[in-house]
Amino acid sequence: MKKGKASNLIFFIVYMAAIMFISAKSQQTFYIIGAVMGCLLFFSVFVRGNFYFKPYFTSRYNIFTSKVKHQKEFDLPKDILVDKMAEVLSEAGFKVRHADKVSGDLFATSKATMSSWGENIYIKLHEENGTTKVDFCSVCIFGIISWGKNERNYEHMMETFENSLII
Repeated sequence: MKKGKASNLIFFIVYMAAIMFISAKSQQTFYIIGAVMGCLLFFSVFVRGNFYFKPYFTSRYNIFTSKVKHQKEFDLPKDILVDKMAEVLSEAGFKVRHADKVSGDLFATSKATMSSWGENIYIKLHEENGTTKVDFCSVCIFGIISWGKNERNYEHMMETFENSLII
């Protein structure tokens, strides 16, 4: 999926919701908004395990997802760090769904809990000036507020990573 398609989809959904909102009678408005929100939830749950929907979930125009981004630098080579990060994600309780050594992309998901519908974890590794930079992004699949879950995902992953280096 290309980057522009995710923002086009969101724009179309918001546009259709606005038209329905304006044209609906007052009592039906809430039913229509509820139906649109239900469709968005169903769509998000249905496609959440597919790496190719990353632009949809991480788009700044997607107001229905809460996102947290971090960047960290390591003195390890990218090809070793990709394997280590995949191992750490599994140990931290995330399900690794995609790992590509060449591009440095990792994708994992967390289980749904009482406070969240689940999160998608996107990690991108790239080498710069002899170091490897890790871009971490945790996204709630449906929720304007993450209640700190995205931050806890990052902290838990980094804690697990640091503990895995202790001999």
